[in-house]
Amino acid sequence: MLKLVVKGVPQPKQSARFRIVKGKGKEFVQSYQSKEVVENERNIAFDIKSQLPLDFVPFSKAIGMKAIFVFPPLSSWPKKKIQELSQGAIIFKDTKPDLTDNLMKGLCDAMSGIVFIDDAKIAEVKTRKIYGFIPRIEIEFYEL
Repeated sequence: MLKLVVKGVPQPKQSARFRIVKGKGKEFVQSYQSKEVVENERNIAFDIKSQLPLDFVPFSKAIGMKAIFVFPPLSSWPKKKIQELSQGAIIFKDTKPDLTDNLMKGLCDAMSGIVFIDDAKIAEVKTRKIYGFIPRIEIEFYEL
C-alpha cells in the first residue's frame, strides 16, 4: 500500500485547447494545454516524487486507488456550518469541478510514469470531494 498527500487546492484539468497554425502554404489544427494546467501537473508530479521511497518501482500490474479531494470552506458559509466542519462533520462538495473528467484526469496524468507505468493500470477507483480546513488531495494505492 502506498499513501501520498498533495498539498494545495485541487485543480481541475481543462479540456485541450485548439488553434490554427499557418505553415508553408498549409494550415493545420494544433491542440495544446494552458500554462496553468501544465504547471499544475508539473507541481503534482514534483510533490509525488518527493514522497516516494528511493527504491520505488512504478506499479506495472492492476492497482486500486482511493482519492479524497479536500477543498477549502466557502467564505459565504454561515458560522454554524464552519463550526460543524471544525467539529469533524464531513461536508461533501457537490458543485464543480466534477470528479472523473476533470479532477481525476489531471491527477492521474501527473502521476503516469511515476507511480504507475500507465493510468490504464488503475482498475478500481474510489473517490470523494469534501470540504476541509487544509486543502489537499489524499491518495492511496493498493495492488489488486
